[in-house]
Amino acid sequence: MPPGIFGAYDGSPEHYNPYLFNWDPRRNRAVRKSVEEARALLAEAGYPNGRGPDGKPLVIRFDNAWTGAEARTRIRWIQKRLETIGVVLQNDTTDYSRFRDKVRNGNFQMIFWGWIADYPDPENFFFLLYGPNSEVETGGPNHSNYDNPEFNRLFERMENMTNTPERLALIQQMTQIVQQDAPWVWGYHPISYTLWHGWVRNVKPHALFVNAMKYRALDAQLRAQKRAEWNRPNYATPTLLLGLLVLSGVAAVWLSKGRLRGVR
Repeated sequence: MPPGIFGAYDGSPEHYNPYLFNWDPRRNRAVRKSVEEARALLAEAGYPNGRGPDGKPLVIRFDNAWTGAEARTRIRWIQKRLETIGVVLQNDTTDYSRFRDKVRNGNFQMIFWGWIADYPDPENFFFLLYGPNSEVETGGPNHSNYDNPEFNRLFERMENMTNTPERLALIQQMTQIVQQDAPWVWGYHPISYTLWHGWVRNVKPHALFVNAMKYRALDAQLRAQKRAEWNRPNYATPTLLLGLLVLSGVAAVWLSKGRLRGVR
C-alpha cells in the first residue's frame, strides 16, 4: 500500500519487505539488499553470474510502449542495472495497440504499467492481484495474471470490511504473500510538492487520480484583494532613478562647460 492508505508500511521492523531489504538496527530502518545478495540468489536458482547450465546468459524480454525519445535513458538504466548481475534485458518496444494485445493475451515476460486508484482503499490496489480478475482468463485488471488461492481467500474476506484491526491483520498477511511471490517488481512511490495561492480552494495534493481540476474553486474577491496589495505601485525607486538621471545630466553639462572654458 502506498503511504496514506490504510495498511501502508509503517516503517517498523515487523512489516518491511524482507525479500528486498535488510533491517539496519544502527540506522533503525530498512536498507536495500546488496548486489552480492542478488548474485547469490541467481546462483541458487541455477544461473551463477547470470548464466544457465548451457553457459548462455539469462535473457528477459521487456515489453513496453515507451516510444518517445526520452524513454531510451530509462530503458538503458534498467538494462545496466540487470547487467550488474549478468542478466540481459531484451527491449521490445512497440506501439500501444500492439503492447495492449500482448498484455491481453499474456504474451510477455516483463512489462511496465501503472495504476491510478479510483479511491483510497486497500481493495483498490489488491484487486489488481486477485486471481479471478486475470486479464487472460476474464479480461480483468489483473494484468500479471497472478493467482494465489490463499491470497484470493484473504482478499474476499478483506475487500468489504471497515478499517478495523482485523482488516489490518488480513492486509498484512496479503502483503506478506505478494512480497514472497513478487508478481510485481516493487519499485517506488512518487513524492510531489505543490504550491497554491490562498484564494484556491479544494486543493489536497495526492496521486490517486488526475481529474481533480473539476473540484477546484477560486475566491475571485480574495484574489483581487491580494493582487491589489501585492502590486501597489512603488514610486520611490523610479523617483530616485529620475533624480539620479537629472543630477547626472547637470553634472555632465557642468563638466562640458568647464572643458570649453579651458579650451578658450
